[in-house]
Amino acid sequence: LQSVDWQISLNEQAHHTDKFSSQELIVRRGQLFYMSLTVYRCLDCNRSATFTASTGPYPSESAKTKAVFPLSNSISGTGWGAQLLHNNNNVLSISILSPANAPIGRYTLSIEISSEGNDSTTQLGTFILLFNPWLQADSVFISNHDEREEYVQEDAGVIFVGRTSYISTIGWNYGQFEEGILNICLSLLDNSLNFRRDPATDVARRDDPQYIGRVLSAMINANDDYGVVSGNWSGNYVGGQDPRNWNGSVEILKQWQISGFRPVRYGQCWVFAGTLNTVLRSLGIPSRVITNFNSAHDTDKNLSVDVYYDPRGWPMDKGSDSV
Repeated sequence: LQSVDWQISLNEQAHHTDKFSSQELIVRRGQLFYMSLTVYRCLDCNRSATFTASTGPYPSESAKTKAVFPLSNSISGTGWGAQLLHNNNNVLSISILSPANAPIGRYTLSIEISSEGNDSTTQLGTFILLFNPWLQADSVFISNHDEREEYVQEDAGVIFVGRTSYISTIGWNYGQFEEGILNICLSLLDNSLNFRRDPATDVARRDDPQYIGRVLSAMINANDDYGVVSGNWSGNYVGGQDPRNWNGSVEILKQWQISGFRPVRYGQCWVFAGTLNTVLRSLGIPSRVITNFNSAHDTDKNLSVDVYYDPRGWPMDKGSDSV
């Protein structure tokens, strides 16, 4: 193999990933992407090529974190596939298709060229695979163009804060396309409790946006893992930032990464929400921030809000839940 052309500009425009500041190919699952390979010897009937795409530290075909598929004259089915489009002067123009339910993340792509019993394997490089809200077969699909633009592509917004009697707004820079943010979002997944306990299973489950949403929701809060933001409602913010001073997610996420994945101090509900929204949109999961006022609080975590009354029907000062 002489050279690889990932055709980044062409692919990222087609995959709606051209806003990302990255030198790495970023594509969306279930959609064709294109590449060109320049080889020293032309492929003929005596030579065949097979691709391997893998993700995670323990890729396996049974877990669908590894796929082995031949270069053929057509792509059929819904799994991984590669099609030879043109073969001119040792330059192979190839299209590759991933499944619409493939695990998202960073993939390594390699090619094995076989010729008369001699096999030669070359690693072509890496690419990032994201959810695809533009694809009907993807579980995150949104049919409405304006909603897709708002909930996936919009990188700034307004968050409502305050209390019922005095609702105000703050501007928030989600910044999901800024340089380094997508890599940090992938690091969030790799620092989760789920990944550290069972990395093979965790990576295999990254095909499911609901699963990823739960993992990321836990990771944004630093309570019981290497989460991003440390909550503080005491009014004493010594050693950190007053939550009211944040105006975007980028600084928070980069500070978390630079510190060696130590929690950023401090945040409150809208900081958690704004940061989580950045990560979800970056990975291709449509999302928005909704502020709820006069919320009931299940402080004892028994999945119910308990309010106590005496025999006369008067409320009792008992229990820690509130409405």
